[in-house]
Amino acid sequence: MSARDEILKAVRANRAAPMELPSMSEAWQTFEHPLEHFRHVLTGIGGTSEVLRDRAAADAWLNGRDDYNNSASAISLVTGVGKSTMDLNELAEPHGLSQLDWAVLPGEFGVAENGAIWVTSEPTRHRAVYFLCEHLVLVLPASQVLHNMPQAYERIAGLGMGDQLHFGTFIAGPSKTADIEQSLVIGAQGPRSLDVLLLEAE
Repeated sequence: MSARDEILKAVRANRAAPMELPSMSEAWQTFEHPLEHFRHVLTGIGGTSEVLRDRAAADAWLNGRDDYNNSASAISLVTGVGKSTMDLNELAEPHGLSQLDWAVLPGEFGVAENGAIWVTSEPTRHRAVYFLCEHLVLVLPASQVLHNMPQAYERIAGLGMGDQLHFGTFIAGPSKTADIEQSLVIGAQGPRSLDVLLLEAE
């Protein structure tokens, strides 16, 4: 038996006893204006947000930025918003995203409690696009901001994502770390910026 097999055998033999999941029927925190709270929290964790009428307004907002217009590479998977200078379907592996400047991608819903956005790999061939770009833009309906994480988990379960989804995660703000000298560094391991575009007409 190899060392790997011995380790796995020991892990299987020492599993913790199963426990029931905690009850979701609690008086969880809610907010009078969840969208406003979501934007406030997002700002506090290094992200920015804009409430816009529709995709045309989002496209105009994005193309009004010099840093976006001057970028060498971009991908958009949101119809009508932004540009694409490369095709994800033509990339054999995600290493081809190493020089990607901007990614405009869809978000499913936001969470006011912590400023997080739920994203999935459904519209993408390479889920690494969420993390390898320099600047990430997430587009989601302004109406899809939940109060808290228990609501978010219920939404995920209600969509049957637990059984069918290959990948899903919450993104909250740009990449950051404060491990070194307790000094906050933005863009440490992933995108240097996160813009969330909240569309009122979606």
